[in-house]
Amino acid sequence: MYLAIITLPLLGSIASGLFGRKIGVTGAQLITSSLVILTTLLAIAAYFEAGFNSIPVSIQLFTWIDSESLNVFWGFHFDSLTVNCVSAFINEWILAVLVEIQLYKMIIYNKIYSWKAIANKIVMFNKNLFKTSIKKNNYSTKQYVKEDKDYFSKENFIQWFVGFTDAEGNFMINILWKKDKITISSFTFMFKITLHKNDESVLRYIQKKLGNIRIYKNECIFNVTDKEGINQLICIFDKHNLNTTKYLDYLDFKKAFNLYNNRDKNKTAEMVKDEILKLKQKMNIKRINFDRPTEIVINKNLLLGFIEGDGSFFLKRDNIIPIFSLQLSAIQLPVIIKIKEFLENNLGFDFYSLYKLKNSSNILVTMLKARNNSKASVSLTIKNIRILNNYFIPFLEEMVFLSKKGLDFNDFKIICKAIYNGVHRIDDMKSLILKLSYTMNNFRLSTHTKPVEILSKYEKEKLILTTPTVEYLSDGRQIDIVTKKVIPQQVSCVYEICKPSGEVIIENTLVEVASVIGIDPDTLSRHLEVSYLKKRQFVELKNYKVRRIPVFS
Repeated sequence: MYLAIITLPLLGSIASGLFGRKIGVTGAQLITSSLVILTTLLAIAAYFEAGFNSIPVSIQLFTWIDSESLNVFWGFHFDSLTVNCVSAFINEWILAVLVEIQLYKMIIYNKIYSWKAIANKIVMFNKNLFKTSIKKNNYSTKQYVKEDKDYFSKENFIQWFVGFTDAEGNFMINILWKKDKITISSFTFMFKITLHKNDESVLRYIQKKLGNIRIYKNECIFNVTDKEGINQLICIFDKHNLNTTKYLDYLDFKKAFNLYNNRDKNKTAEMVKDEILKLKQKMNIKRINFDRPTEIVINKNLLLGFIEGDGSFFLKRDNIIPIFSLQLSAIQLPVIIKIKEFLENNLGFDFYSLYKLKNSSNILVTMLKARNNSKASVSLTIKNIRILNNYFIPFLEEMVFLSKKGLDFNDFKIICKAIYNGVHRIDDMKSLILKLSYTMNNFRLSTHTKPVEILSKYEKEKLILTTPTVEYLSDGRQIDIVTKKVIPQQVSCVYEICKPSGEVIIENTLVEVASVIGIDPDTLSRHLEVSYLKKRQFVELKNYKVRRIPVFS
């Protein structure tokens, strides 16, 4: 009886804690409640025996030390003090079981089996906004894409879909064999987009727009195999050309599809099969000819779809630099160059900013060599905080993301704004920026198994509303608000020089300007500073006129 008082609540806790999903809410309630009631009855009996009647009870379990005159045993001793303590503990056990049952109701009734669900329920009762919750990710774009709202016109959506196909789509010709595994029975034609399961709602949005599409929910695959659906896709891709080498795969895919479904009477079935096999053998990874019959055309909706597939917003944490990157296989270099040209011409740069852009690496295209098992690649990268905050982010804000990339973009906006304002120079704010970066990209996926520390509403507001630590001057320099000293690495300007002949040229750096005039750079810098303080438009040296002009502001 006495051992049962100790062990029965423990058994009930183990049963409901480890096997709660199997036995269900009712089972957990029945087992734990029954064992606690039984324990209570036994405790009452023990209380009368050992407490009221003062009859101590000793239970010897096993011997620990047995050495001549020294004998020590493991066991339990119940006297009046012990049973009084046990009675108090029973009350705590009852309360704990009731709380446990309520937790199981929250988890099982709502069919949510993650720490995120429990944390969310607890946070509802926590009015202290200063505390941070730790959650296991269970993100989905269902919270981002509202399927009942039409974000895109038909034309804009098609352009987005073409860009997204360039990043994520695949054209496939599959062979169906006869029983001998040697003779070809027939062909099937498939267009396929495979995404992470958290982006299921993106595929459902595509399904809603295009129709005749099946989605395999467990794999999150957009799959078109029927003749009507493929003909619909052909109409789309004939009108809006793909830009990557997938356009060449599409042309072979379309040719094979038309050969198979619209057979020439002068060709036998075997001739058609041979032609389709030849087309299949030069598609996708087997392609060696990359000559493109049409030019590459980029527009903003197509670019957005492309970014949602292959773009990345992230923070380089060692030196707190926000980066946008678009990385493709090396063969796609012409596409990356066209995207760079599109951004230069459509982000709204003024004449001087555009000059700086074309004569610097602020929008950088880089070739990356093959390493280990990876292939050679090409990337477009933007690191300049002024370009990101003042041009690129406002450009993307005009459009609507459909995938989970939109959630990364929202966090990236907060990070960029904080860094642009110099907030990262404050240690506490730097920690919040780093913390936010650890909730982006793969950290937000439901397949990320480790807990992720999410910023509280208060912390996000603090990051957004903290007073800037820097000031941007009208000549492109940046100064510390407190010390009023110029921050050298953050100067963003070009220099306009009017020669004695009247010719006007532009230079990127102070050293280049000093070289043109034939003067020491430090001397030139001092003259420019005096000119700025006296609000003069130009500095006149050796019959040259020089002025500093801000860019990316």
